[in-house]
Amino acid sequence: MVEYGFEQKSFQSNSSRFIFIFLFLVFLAVWAVVLSPNLGGLLTPPFHRDLLVDFINVGQGDAILLRTPHGRAFLVDAGTNVPLSQAKSEGRELVHYYLRQLGITRLDGVLVTHPHNDHLGGILPVLKLFRVDHVWECGSDFDTATFKDFGALCQQKRIPRSVAQAGDILDWGEELFVQVLHPVEVVKSQEFSDINNMSVVLLVRYGKVALLLTGDVEEKVQMELTRYGPGLKVQVIKVPHHGSETSIYKPFLDLVAPECGVIQVGRDNPFRHPSPAAISLYGSLGAKIYRNDHQGNIRLAIGGRDPRDFLFKVDRDL
Repeated sequence: MVEYGFEQKSFQSNSSRFIFIFLFLVFLAVWAVVLSPNLGGLLTPPFHRDLLVDFINVGQGDAILLRTPHGRAFLVDAGTNVPLSQAKSEGRELVHYYLRQLGITRLDGVLVTHPHNDHLGGILPVLKLFRVDHVWECGSDFDTATFKDFGALCQQKRIPRSVAQAGDILDWGEELFVQVLHPVEVVKSQEFSDINNMSVVLLVRYGKVALLLTGDVEEKVQMELTRYGPGLKVQVIKVPHHGSETSIYKPFLDLVAPECGVIQVGRDNPFRHPSPAAISLYGSLGAKIYRNDHQGNIRLAIGGRDPRDFLFKVDRDL
């Protein structure tokens, strides 16, 4: 049929159909890669040059996400699990939402430093909603509903569990060196301080830059850790136990000699963390302090080519 001039033939030949389909597929590919890089999490998040360490703003608790240059992702703790409305009103993150925003659908591993709720609680929705290949933990049992649900979820989803102990070298990718410095042995206790002191302590090194992840270890364990001597020296430390006054041992920090410290702490928390004594001590060592309660989410990008090849970004820059 001819209307208003020339006959429309553009979709009538096989070659025209092929060209149209080809161009349509090209458009979809461009949209997926450029306009929607992770396509709702169906595509693997893009690789990056640096080791990325996100200290997630979960309020009064710890949650640390490590993403390696080769595309692996590991989560250390996940804060407390609360309703989304509460998290929004308190200006903090829920880890499972944070992971989704980054396009992450799978974790190569989860490490729970110790089973207190401000470290373990947010792990439960992560286990429910994401594929998790392995779980490491300190080995302590804790008589809480959260800990029992954690064990049940691991069993239900058939996630392998390992107890991390001093001397273990964790396989978190050939580009990383990850060593467990503590605990030496499993202590069966329900005491608050004993559980803190069972925290898994990790030394993570990428190239010429190292960081120390300390959980909630208190002064007693910090005294024990001095046995590592100069091997404790790192550029960045996750400040133990949210900067509590029970977690300050100067000989330990003298060996660590950090250039920067990150305090995972919530605004207006009832414990009044961090303590003025902790802030003063880190200041006397010349360490620059970053805090979730002041700066929101904090990202550390480690290039590792030389000892100063690392960079911090905070929420307003992310």
